Amino acid sequence: MAFSFDDASITAQQLQSLFAAQPIFDSANQRVAVELLYRSDTGVSALEIGDSKATSELIYNLCSGISAQIAQYNAPVFINVDADFLMSGSFLPLEPDKVVIELVERITPTPEFVACVAGLKQRGFSFALDDFEFTADWDPLIELADIIKVDILHSSTAMILEQMQRLNRFSVRWLAERIETPEQLEQCKSLGFTMFQGYFLARPELVTGKKVPVATLRLADLIDNLFQPEPDIATLTAQFADEPNLVTGLLRIANSPLYRKTREVSSIKQLIVCLGLDLVRKWVLMFSVLKNCNSAAASLVLTRAYTAQRLAVDWHLSDIEQSKYFLTALISGVDVLFGIQPVEFVAGLNVAEDIKQAISSGIGGAAKAVEIVKRIEQSYSMKMLADDLNKKYFSFYNQQQYTVQQKLSLFAGN
Repeated sequence: MAFSFDDASITAQQLQSLFAAQPIFDSANQRVAVELLYRSDTGVSALEIGDSKATSELIYNLCSGISAQIAQYNAPVFINVDADFLMSGSFLPLEPDKVVIELVERITPTPEFVACVAGLKQRGFSFALDDFEFTADWDPLIELADIIKVDILHSSTAMILEQMQRLNRFSVRWLAERIETPEQLEQCKSLGFTMFQGYFLARPELVTGKKVPVATLRLADLIDNLFQPEPDIATLTAQFADEPNLVTGLLRIANSPLYRKTREVSSIKQLIVCLGLDLVRKWVLMFSVLKNCNSAAASLVLTRAYTAQRLAVDWHLSDIEQSKYFLTALISGVDVLFGIQPVEFVAGLNVAEDIKQAISSGIGGAAKAVEIVKRIEQSYSMKMLADDLNKKYFSFYNQQQYTVQQKLSLFAGN
C-alpha cells in the first residue's frame, strides 16, 4: 500500500486525487474494512473511463501513491471489479488477505466467470456481491461469496428477510449499505446484518497525494521476455535498466506494506527476485494500461544512472557496487521523473542502507558519483565546463548519453 509520511513538500496545488475511501463497520461500530472508490481530478467516472481501467488505476494509486492520509486505509480493502478485469489474467497483484473482491451488479454469472471466481477463491481471495440480482443464476456465486451487500434504501424489510431466509444455507455475512440514520442502523442490526456502511457512519473521504506516473520504454520486448516459460533473468535485468519510471514504481510497490520483506534491495535483479516473476508480470501488464513516458526526463535520468555505473567501473568496484551506483543514481532522478524529492521517495524503501545514506545524506561513493554526474549536467546546462572535474568523466557522460539517446530513438521509431 502507498507510503505515509509528513509530506510537507507536496503543496495543495500538487495534490492529485488517488481514490475515495469509505469505512465499513461491525456491530460494535469498529471499523473492519474500507471500500475504495475510483476518483479522477477531471471528474470522469469509472463507468466513463471503463471498469477495467478504473480498477487498474485505483490499485496502482493504492500501492504506489504518496499520501499522508493513506496509512489509515489498511487492509482489508473492498475493490469493485468487473468480469473483463477479473478474467483478463492480470488480476490483482495483491495478497489475498489484503483485499475483498467486490463483484459489481453488471456481471453476468456465466460458467466461465464462476470458474474464474472459484479459482481465485482457492487461492485465498474473499468475495462480496453488491447489488446483484437475487435470482437462481447467481446461486453458484453466492456459494463462493463471503459477504452479501444490500442497499437498504432500495430494499424493503420484507424482501431482505425473505432473501436472508432463502439463502441461510450459504455461509455468508450480510453487509447493509446506504445507512443514513441511527434508526436504520438499529433496524439493520435487528435484521441480522453484521457489517454496516453509509453516510450516517462515515462518508467517503477523498484521498489525495502524489501519483507516481507510469512509463515504460520498449515495453513490447520487456513483456515478451517476461512471459517466456523461463525468462532470461540477465536479459530481464538489462531491460529493466532501461525503464527508469518502471523500476522506481516497482521499488515503491516492492517496499509497500503489501509486499515488504526483510531482505534489502540493492539492484534491479534483487528487485525482480524480491517481487517474484508472477507479481512483476502482473504489474508490468498494469503499467502497459497506464503507460505515459516523458522521453526527455527518461533520457536525463538514464544517462545519469549509466554514467554513475561507468564511474564505478572506472573506480574498479565490484559488480554489486556497480549495480548499487546505478540504482542510487536512478532514485536520485525521481524529482525529474515525478516531481518527488528523492529523500522523500527513498524514506519508505527497503533498499540497502548505503543507498539510503547516499540519497538522504550524500554519504558514500555512490553519492559522490551522483554528485559528479549532476555537476556534469549543470556544466552542460550552463555551457561552462567545471575545471576541477576529470575530463574523462565528461567523456563517460557523453558516451552514455549517446547510447541512451540511440535507445530512445529506436523506441520512438517503433
